[in-house]
Parts: sequence; C-alpha cells; structure tokens
Amino acid sequence: KWAQEKAALNEWKSVRAYDASDLEQWLEQSIPAQGWLAKKMDIPNEGVHTLEEYWNKWATVTEPELSREIFELSIEAHKSTLVSWIKEEPSSPLIVSADSKDEALAFVSCVFDANDLATEGYKDRAVVFSSAQNLQKLSSSSSEFIPIIFTEEVERESGGIYKKIHTIIIRPRNAVEPEPNIALDLLNHDAFKKALAAMGIKDDRGDTLARESGYSPTILRRRLSKNPAIRTPLWAQDATAVRSLIPMMLVGAWHPPSQADCEILKLLAGEEYSEIEKQIANLLKFDDSPVWSLGRFRGVVSKIDAFFAVQTSVTQKDIDEYLFAAEIVLSERDPALDLPEGQRWAAGIYGKTRDHSGALREGICETLVLLAVHGNKLFKERLGIDVEARVDVLIRNLLTPLTPEKLFSQKNNLPLYAEAAPNEFLKIIEEDLQTAEPQIYALMRPADSGIFGGGCPRTGLLWALENLAWKPEQLVRVCMILARLAERQIDDNWMNKPDNSLRSIFRSWMPQTAASLDERKKALETLTKRFPALGWQICLDQFPTHSQVGNYSHRPRWRSDA
Repeated sequence: KWAQEKAALNEWKSVRAYDASDLEQWLEQSIPAQGWLAKKMDIPNEGVHTLEEYWNKWATVTEPELSREIFELSIEAHKSTLVSWIKEEPSSPLIVSADSKDEALAFVSCVFDANDLATEGYKDRAVVFSSAQNLQKLSSSSSEFIPIIFTEEVERESGGIYKKIHTIIIRPRNAVEPEPNIALDLLNHDAFKKALAAMGIKDDRGDTLARESGYSPTILRRRLSKNPAIRTPLWAQDATAVRSLIPMMLVGAWHPPSQADCEILKLLAGEEYSEIEKQIANLLKFDDSPVWSLGRFRGVVSKIDAFFAVQTSVTQKDIDEYLFAAEIVLSERDPALDLPEGQRWAAGIYGKTRDHSGALREGICETLVLLAVHGNKLFKERLGIDVEARVDVLIRNLLTPLTPEKLFSQKNNLPLYAEAAPNEFLKIIEEDLQTAEPQIYALMRPADSGIFGGGCPRTGLLWALENLAWKPEQLVRVCMILARLAERQIDDNWMNKPDNSLRSIFRSWMPQTAASLDERKKALETLTKRFPALGWQICLDQFPTHSQVGNYSHRPRWRSDA
C-alpha cells in the first residue's frame, strides 16, 4: 500500500518495497550476497570472496590507484570469448591466465563489468573460492552461481563441477597445460599510456614506467605500490632465493624426467639438479611463490615478473652461460626427420624425439625475446654488454648456413626467433632469397592435410613473418619476402600460404598490421611495382563480390608491436 501511494506521486521512476522475507529469498539465491552480508556483519566466511573485493585488493594498493582502463583492450579482445562460453551449456572450464594470477582475477572483475555482462547480472553470480571445502558445500545448493577457482588446492578438489555449472579457473601464464581460453597480452604503448593518463600519470614518468614494467600490468602494480610486501615480494628480499631463481627464470619451464633438461639447469646453476629441486621446494613455501611445480613439470609463475625482480643480481657470467646453453638446446637436430614424412606424427612411438623437452625449448626462446627487448635497458650500463647484439649473433648462428634440414628442425621456433631478432631474421631470409637456389623454398611445398600428415612445414615461417608485419617499419620488407614466396604455387588444402598472409595484412576492413592507412598504401604501391600480378589481385580483393571471412594473423608474444 505504501509503495502504491508513493508511486502515485510520480516523483520517482519506480517505487518498490522489500520485506524480510524478500531479503531472505535474495540471500538464499545469491551466494555473493551472502559473502557480502557476512563480511558486513563480521561473520567468519573464509574462502569465499566477491570479485569487487579482489578488484579493490588489486587496485587500491598503488598510488595513484590502478584504473580499470588498464584492461580496456584486453576486454575488447576477449569479451566475446567469455560471452560465448557463458551462453552455452556447461561442459568445460574457462581458463584465464596472465603474468600473475592476481592480474588475471582483476581482469575477470573488469570484464564482468562490461555492458553485455553487467546488465544480465553475471557479476552478481560470480564467486571467488580459495577454499575447497566451501566450494564443495555450495556446489550442491540450488543457488545459481559462477565459481572462480583461484588456488591449486581448490582446483584439485573441484572434480567435475565444471560439467554442472560454469566454472572459471585462474592459472599462471607459464603453466604448460592446458592451453588457456583467455591469455592476457602485454599492453601496447598507446593503451599503456592511456591507462596511465586515466590515473593522472603523463609524460616522462609514463615513459619511465613503461621501460620499468615492460608494459605488464602486474609489474606496473609493483612499481606503483607503496606497500613493501607488494613492491618487493618476500622471495625477492631473500638473496639466496633470488640467486637460485636466476637459472629457473632463464629457462622458464622444464621437464625434470628429461636428463638433458636437468643438465641445462645444472650448467646455469653451477650445482647438481638435486639441489635445484630443494631450492624449488623452498621457493614454493613463499606466499607469493615465483615458481610452480605441476606433475612432471617445473617453471616460474611469471617469466617477466621474475625477469625484472632478479635483474639486479644477474651477472655477465649468467648471460654468457645462458647464451651458450641456448645455442646447445636450440641447435639440436629433430630426430623425427629420420622418418618418412607420413610417419613423423608418431615420432614419439619410434623413439625419434629430441633430448630436450618442448617446454625447455620454448622457455629458452622466450628468454631470448625478453633479453632482446629489455636486456640493454637493464644490463648494458651496469655490465657493459650489448645484449641485443649478442641475441642477433645467436639467431644467425642457429639459422646459418641455411639448409632444409635446419629449417625443418627449427620451424616451430621461427616465430620467437623473429621476435627476438627482427632485423637479423629478415636479413637472413633476404640473403637466402638473393641466392640462385634459395633454401627457404624447401618449406614452400605441398603438405599432406590428413590427420596423420606431418603438419604444414611452412606455418612457422609464415607466422614469423606475420609477427614482423605488425610493426610499420618492417612492413615493406615483410611484404617483399612474402611476395617472393608467393611466386611458387603451392597446391594443397592448407590455408597457410604466403599470398593469404599478404591478403590478411592488406585487408581493408580487418588489416593485420599496426601500420597506418598511409603506410599500408605506400607498402601496397611498392608491392604492385615489384610484383604487379600479385599486387593487382590484392587490390581486387578489397572489392569483394560476396561475403568474406577474415582470419587473424600471428601476433608477437612479448613485444607490443601488435
């Protein structure tokens, strides 16, 4: 009656009345509301948290506070993945990873605030669990909620809950398996500066923070925090822990059952691998542990965070030994090449596998990129060495003299090689294409597309070139190389072909390069002068006669070019 009387005054858009019974039903239906009320009433409710709690925990420890704009580009890139997943029936968890688990959770809080999700109340159903007991208790309730699993303990105990209700799992970026559904990239320069501007940070200080953080939100949070425990985590205050972490940081991830992997760690650490396992056990005791141990794999939680945390303790000997180890690992021939092409998919069955694990190879490649991008800023003045130049020399040593066997052995590493040494990589390919019989053409041949085929041999090379095409200064050189490769007709069913990579770069409505419109026009003019037929076809492609599908090109993993 009271609500009707007030509504009749037409002074409010709507008037509603709630009694204790309504509030009780609301609390029964909303687990986040129960957590919120328990906190207000000082009722113990450990292990159950709201996303708003975690956002405040993430953002308010810095001066100035972190802005939600720091995740604006990531939300734009990944929101559709979350929306599609949440609209479907539960069948598999949504795995979200970032440089740190706290960063991933802060992103999830922001993405649930996006218009499409906020208006449908999904954030009010999202609950963060750090206690397996509470998750098990609530999973049998009738309340509709979205559990967000934040700790390994809860993940182990969650069982098959993701088959009944939508479940989000937060993982560190360096976890080996499984592949995350959403993996947050580093910010690009413009997005980083925009987020800093929203926080009132501009000009020189913004440039300094960009250099110090490597465009990582996790490290930016460390740099801006006045809280010593966040700015310098416990393990970083322990000189022994930092020293023991350096060889682990340099390799990123490894497989202890592999004797060859252990030998590399032994070389970098200067001690037996059994001692390294003891150091991992000690590092895992820290609340903010920089390492993880999952089954038969080991690794650092966030390579870039560890990279910046230990950089003041890195010596020239560490870098020398790492580059020596990198050349040993990455130059290892692929024994699968001894098998007929149709049997290479089963190389493991025939015992034709490399001594070093794929996790170690990839981790070492990623460190090459980090050294190339940040090494001179961190080490050149203090140690007096040109790290970027030494990475260039290593890439040249790994790839030259260029041979078909070397290309097939290194094909999966080519994207990271290109990211580590862009100019040197392009120079090596250009030099080869100027010879009478370019070796790179060995990859440009038809490939079997059957399920037992050997895969597409040219994929790694094309991904490497697509990586480099994102940077405007490299666009013309990349286009010239792709055009030369496209002169050879490849008659197979794979979409990975040089001409398709070029089409993606110049696609007017979805260009796969960061080059401006004027820069793309100039590159296309150069292409049409050198390769008229191909340039003409790309021009015609801009005026489709039917609907088209655009494919995303490969993106750099650690550089912000894309």
